[in-house]
Order: sequence, then C-alpha cells, then structure tokens
Amino acid sequence: MQTAKPQPSRHATEKPFFWGRAGAAALLLSSIAALLLAGAVDCGFARLTGLPCPGCGSTRAARALLSLDVPTALRMNPVAPFMVIVLGVLAARGVWLVGRDGNANELGQGRIGAWLLRGLAWSLGAQIVVWALRFFGLFGGPVPV
Repeated sequence: MQTAKPQPSRHATEKPFFWGRAGAAALLLSSIAALLLAGAVDCGFARLTGLPCPGCGSTRAARALLSLDVPTALRMNPVAPFMVIVLGVLAARGVWLVGRDGNANELGQGRIGAWLLRGLAWSLGAQIVVWALRFFGLFGGPVPV
C-alpha cells in the first residue's frame, strides 16, 4: 500500500522576496539622485576641460521637472525629460529585480529590459547630438559650466 506524498504548501514553493536588498538598492539609488539634485557632485568632465559635458543641464532640467516647470527643463536640456523617465523606470526595475531575485542580473533582459536599454541608448545618443549642436549656437548655445 502506497501513501500519497503530501503536496507542498503554496508558500513553500514561492521564492522569497528580498526586502532588505530591495530597500538597500532603493536607498542607494535615491541617495545618489539626492546628491546629484542637490548639486553636491560636480561634473568631472567640465572641471577637467572647462567645457560643458554632453549631459550638461540635465541635473538642472531634472530639478525643473520636479518643480513641474517643463519649459525650463526643455531649455536646460531638451533630452533630459526623456532621460529622467528612462533612468527612473530603469532604477525602479532594478530595485524590483533585486527584491525578486536578490540581484539585478536580468535588468536588460526580456521585452521591458530591451526597450529600456534602447531608450537609454537613444537618449545618450541624443544627448551627444544636442551637445554638438549647442557649440553652433543651437538649443541655447553652450550651457555655462
């Protein structure tokens, strides 16, 4: 006579959520964002060369976006609003993956990850194009450093 094996409970088969790791990742990313938005970190490229970097104006544009001042954000850096959205979603996905898996190894995988990486690549390329055009007086000319 054979006895049926007991079925594992639903909770026994679920993977644990890594709350501590997700919290630490969220704290780290939000601390970096706070330092950047507070102006506590200088641009190394601008300090070394005296020229604005491709992302110059992005932090000021992000501050303007937080104040819901979209025209000022677009004047500071026309690519920054898109970049802020992509980086925000990328950070949120990273925190969620750290919580779900204990690491963010799958950040660029899957359909969402691929779209985020494409968006990041596009926005970085657009940052460089705007940077180059500013030297010719377009988009407000070179931004002060």
